Amino acid sequence: MKKRYLTILLFLIMPFFSFSQDGKLEEAKQSLNTTKTSSSGGTTTKSTKTSSKKEKNSDSFSLGAEIGRLFLKFFLFVTYEVMIESEFEYEGRMRSAEISAYPYKNANYGNFIYTDSTNYSIARLDVSNNFVVENKNLYGNHLNLNFRFFKRMSVEASYLQLYEKLGNRRESFSLFSAMLNYHRVRTQKLDLWFGVGAMYVGKDVEKMGFSYGFGTEWFVTKPVSLLFSYNASKINTRNVIKSKIQMKYYINKYHISSGYEHYTLGVSKINTFSVGVGVSF
Repeated sequence: MKKRYLTILLFLIMPFFSFSQDGKLEEAKQSLNTTKTSSSGGTTTKSTKTSSKKEKNSDSFSLGAEIGRLFLKFFLFVTYEVMIESEFEYEGRMRSAEISAYPYKNANYGNFIYTDSTNYSIARLDVSNNFVVENKNLYGNHLNLNFRFFKRMSVEASYLQLYEKLGNRRESFSLFSAMLNYHRVRTQKLDLWFGVGAMYVGKDVEKMGFSYGFGTEWFVTKPVSLLFSYNASKINTRNVIKSKIQMKYYINKYHISSGYEHYTLGVSKINTFSVGVGVSF
């Protein structure tokens, strides 16, 4: 009798045991294929319309429109001053900062240089590749390309491929992203940017979403810098986020990097150690 009850109990808990074996990558893909819904709680709200006089004084209407135009102009002015360039920067050195041939070619500068010499470049391509690992079963590779041009613009493309071992099988997850970045702060020690673009989740999801991001790299002292970046998107109303904090060690045109990378992939959160190499052309 006891043996029969034990068999029935094992039969009942088997489905839950199997479900618990789903890995983070599999759960991520399942959640990104499902649209998040929110219930209204069954309550309905009635909007009451109050009658209002349609006759308005033309003078007061004109005054309101003028105030609206002034407010819009003020908003656009402040946005431009904060996000693009303030009038106080017109005569500053940052306005004409050039792209350096590579970081720490000279101990005084990182990604940007204040000079008319031949040390700067019209454009530059940075390529880096990092191995990321959360544990012995979950690991991957993160390839990043960053093309800088027009002194303050860049196009950044990255490809993240993650793998997870689940018993005798292996799950994978791929994420592509492309960003157009504007480098807002361009000093010899600090590079700060923000941008917009798109993210695309590959195999088993195959969906794309609008993305935004920002980042900064602080050139502490030759040959070391600290980098932080954040990119976010929505796929089927679910968050897709990747962020990283890295320390870089520069050796001429090359660098070695190590740090922490975090990924939010739908319902799954993955925290990895990162190590890699890069080069500037």
